[in-house]
Amino acid sequence: MEFTFRSSGNQTGSKTASLGGRIFLFLFATPFAGFGMFAVWQAVKKIQAGAFGEGLGILAFGLVFGGVGVGLMYAAVTAERRRKAAEAKWLAQTDGGKKLWLARDDWAAGTIKSSAGGQWKIFLFMGAMFSAIGGLASFFALSQELPKHNYAALLVLLFPAIGLGFLYAAVRAQLARRRFGDCTFELAQVPAPLGGSLDGLIQTGAPLKLEDNLHVKCSCIRRTVSGSGDNRNVREDVLWGDEKVLRHDASLPDTSARGSGIPVHFHLPPDQPESLLRGNPTVIWRLEAKSKMTGPDFSAVFEVPVFRVAGMAAGVDDDEPDPTAPLQLSAEEIRRDEHSKIQVTDGPRGREFYFPAARNLGMALMVTVIWVVWSGFLWLMIAKGAPILFPIVFGGFDVLILWGCVSAWCRSSRVTVNSTEVTLQNRWLVFGRTRRFNAGDIARFDFKIGATSGTTAYHDIKLVLRANERDNFAARQEQFQQTGQRPPLAFKIGDPTGITVASYIASKPETEWLAREMNRALGRQN
Repeated sequence: MEFTFRSSGNQTGSKTASLGGRIFLFLFATPFAGFGMFAVWQAVKKIQAGAFGEGLGILAFGLVFGGVGVGLMYAAVTAERRRKAAEAKWLAQTDGGKKLWLARDDWAAGTIKSSAGGQWKIFLFMGAMFSAIGGLASFFALSQELPKHNYAALLVLLFPAIGLGFLYAAVRAQLARRRFGDCTFELAQVPAPLGGSLDGLIQTGAPLKLEDNLHVKCSCIRRTVSGSGDNRNVREDVLWGDEKVLRHDASLPDTSARGSGIPVHFHLPPDQPESLLRGNPTVIWRLEAKSKMTGPDFSAVFEVPVFRVAGMAAGVDDDEPDPTAPLQLSAEEIRRDEHSKIQVTDGPRGREFYFPAARNLGMALMVTVIWVVWSGFLWLMIAKGAPILFPIVFGGFDVLILWGCVSAWCRSSRVTVNSTEVTLQNRWLVFGRTRRFNAGDIARFDFKIGATSGTTAYHDIKLVLRANERDNFAARQEQFQQTGQRPPLAFKIGDPTGITVASYIASKPETEWLAREMNRALGRQN
């Protein structure tokens, strides 16, 4: 099946909006150009009158203002021509838009450089900005407010502290670059086909001696940009992801560049979107390799081209051998090495899976910090007498965040599975709820991506009832009768409907293992 992305607006409306924007920019720039020309004329008169110093100052001011205005006017006049030239270059480079992976030179060459290597420059810039501006603001604010015993002004120290954090990150990133060299990813096939697999070799610029397990992750991410300028916000939602953990004593092959090679192999599901470079939102396929080390950690990040390729089978061949399998840890080893707090035992009532409270300390602390900051803003609104609508809206979100905070710290789950029934017990400290499900009403256990934090996806395990599957089948059958489009017969593991029995599981390999063990205890085939 082939999908085509179309703009929601018509071309006429788009052209009208573009023309209106260019006219607005031209009119906006006109006062700058006019004022600049007036200033230059006044400067010439001053110089002719013998006031060279004053005249040169006004001349410089007028040239700057006039240059900005004329530059903006030129940009407005030539914007359409430049857009058409860029569009023509895009079409020529991508064979009329048929081969979008040729739009990037590194994709076309099949060699992608890690974006982690240049992060130190961004960290350095952000650190310098926060430290300089935040430091000056802190100096002037504290010198005026502390004598008044206004100790709340100490909050301004947060900005230089953030700056120091960025500078620390810049130093570590630069040390990592010197230690591991420039990392590249050599693709075995360009592009990587949906319904096929992503294969290749990550090459380091220096020998990589692992001290801990190596996590290799492939993710499909939808990136949405909203706002502009200082209010610009970038949101990334993980649509799909897979992860493999290579053992720390794995024998990595040497490369011709005197570095080490990390083999990559991921099955790519056919029902996910292909890479989308233009528009908003965009779709990014990201490959990551990370390992904890003494000193700076190893990290390599690549954006890889994943597209639909003609002739590729509609389904993923799960029987295809994984060349990285000998290097991987088993699920039991992952749980042991990562000190999983999820307990699996065999009891008299069946196999028990216990998910204790506060097992994800990072997630719990992050939610707690968000709630404290949000509550601080809410208190400030109330204290400053903001319009009642703002405290009500912020208060509603504050309650939701508080509920997430309480769940992260206090909620525990126990799932007992045998061939006749499934018992689900949820507890919030002294409060609890127990539900039982007959095995005959259960289709299977499955999993999906739940909450996300940045590019980290936390998975939920679902109890899928047969009634839900019958309802879904009836809906698909009705759609076929109305549209004539035959729905796919395969079940979608990526987004099952059902009852959540456990949530916030950070490791996908562990999530797969838990779902598989639950199905085995229930007597269902995996």
